[in-house]
Amino acid sequence: MFEALGKMLLQERELILKPYGGGPERRHLAMAVWNVLLSLALLSPLFQLSPVLAADYQAESQAYKLYAQGYELYRAGSYAQAASSLSQAAAYDPTSFSARIHLSLAQSYQQLKSNKDAIKHAQIAQKLDPNDPYPTYIMALVYNDMKRYDLCLSSLQRYINSPNATARSEAEQMMNTVKVYTCAKDGCEKVNAGKYREAIKLLEIAATADPSQNSGCIHGNLCFAYRKIKNFSRAVSEGQKALSFDPNDASVVYNVAIAYMDMARFDDSISYLQRYLTLESDGSQRANAQQLISELAQDKKKQNSPNNKLPDYLDILKKNDHMYTWSSSRMPIKVYMSKETNTPGYRPVFRNFVMKALDTWCEASGKKINYKITKEKDNADIVVNWTANALDASSELRVVAGLTTFAVLENCFTSTIVQLRTTDAFTPGAFVKDGEMASVTMHEIGHALGLDHSNCISDVMYFRSNGLQNGLPTKRDRLTLAKLYGGHPSTTFVPNPESTPAGPPVVFLPPPTFSPPKLPDNSNIVPPMFTPPPLKEKLPPPMFTPPPLLQNQKSSPNAAAIPTFIPPPLNKKNSGSKKGGEGHGPFFVPPPAR
Repeated sequence: MFEALGKMLLQERELILKPYGGGPERRHLAMAVWNVLLSLALLSPLFQLSPVLAADYQAESQAYKLYAQGYELYRAGSYAQAASSLSQAAAYDPTSFSARIHLSLAQSYQQLKSNKDAIKHAQIAQKLDPNDPYPTYIMALVYNDMKRYDLCLSSLQRYINSPNATARSEAEQMMNTVKVYTCAKDGCEKVNAGKYREAIKLLEIAATADPSQNSGCIHGNLCFAYRKIKNFSRAVSEGQKALSFDPNDASVVYNVAIAYMDMARFDDSISYLQRYLTLESDGSQRANAQQLISELAQDKKKQNSPNNKLPDYLDILKKNDHMYTWSSSRMPIKVYMSKETNTPGYRPVFRNFVMKALDTWCEASGKKINYKITKEKDNADIVVNWTANALDASSELRVVAGLTTFAVLENCFTSTIVQLRTTDAFTPGAFVKDGEMASVTMHEIGHALGLDHSNCISDVMYFRSNGLQNGLPTKRDRLTLAKLYGGHPSTTFVPNPESTPAGPPVVFLPPPTFSPPKLPDNSNIVPPMFTPPPLKEKLPPPMFTPPPLLQNQKSSPNAAAIPTFIPPPLNKKNSGSKKGGEGHGPFFVPPPAR
């Protein structure tokens, strides 16, 4: 109603002024007439019927005053006080400032780390002004602070649809940053969980942001993961990339050394281990690395052995005077397995691994060997025990996961004891994995049936674990045992149905090796950091726009400042205009509040 009356008064004003378009005196007279009409209108019953309009303006004015106060407090960094003023302003909802008030509240709460309140007010601001992308960005910031990167990305996806080109560009950059961090974080967690192929997919995505604060960590984890899936050359490449970002990362240097060892590039492996010694301060770790260097020197000699070019290594057994077999008169060999199931780390599936190893080697011998499981320890030929304690390998200066001792008479075994360690020698408090125990058992049963160590790093009977091994006999291993028992008569052999445990097939893993690769340190991975764009300009105060000035009118320098709403002066004397001027004040005046 008030708006309709205002339009009517505007029309009347123009009609009054048109006839007096001449000199200023005549126009002053016209303005005086119009002001009288306006004053009468304001006192009329028509305006008295609309007291709500005054209240509305009062709400607008109060909301703006509190909003402006909160705006300045936010700029000064007084976020708690800003939130207090803005909350009072929001109590006047709905006003024309409501969207900005709630947006400012969301920003204040985001700075105060009051995430729930920040999200709440950002959502209100978004509903009040759906065309403003800024509330969506504030939500992305808050979700980033909460480490809810899925919701952060979904908010950025909405922000990226902004018609503002700068906003779209910012959103694309931030989405990439969040994706990279998320993939890096999830990839590192996959590495820790042993899910290496899944980890590689995620880490490769994260690496697309190179160079970044997390590049060293990303490539260090890729080095570790690629080695675990036996892609040793890629492991070396990724490790070298990691070291280009952080040359002093001792764990990466060590992992590159192990990858080179797995490739049988022993000189390169020794070189990186020596570099590791310059970075590692822990005494025990240094001692382990030095011991590994000495073993790699032995590896190098063994790897260069002419025997490795042969299809078997029976000549090594002959050279070492190790042509031991079980006499055909002892067939089937009686095997006893310890029943002490209270050994820490022991699992019933370990018995299946013993039978699987026996079946595998019996087949490899050309069925010249067979066996049976016995419950009588004193009458057994081979006794298998599990222990959580360290094993004494006095013949070699190294930590072992399994140990076989035997008695022979005229090159024939009379008894054999196989000891298998259930605890990880290199990880305090950890137990050997099933796949590792399966590989160790395969190696030790090979000894119990007559095989000595091979010089080839990939053979299961090599003197030490290596990534090139898969826990099962190679052709060289099988052919060597077949030749060792070549003079024995064939036997009736049927695989033990209990050798294959129920459930998914066991994946044979290389046994715990001396000083295994070190899991990368992921504690220093840096989360995405992005800041809001510049603070929006403060909104102007509420105003009722006066009618347009005529061409030769000038505003009075003494006119009251907006938004002070008082009727214009009724006469020239009190108008406050300079000589020759025609000042006038705002003309839409709310009725007095009752």
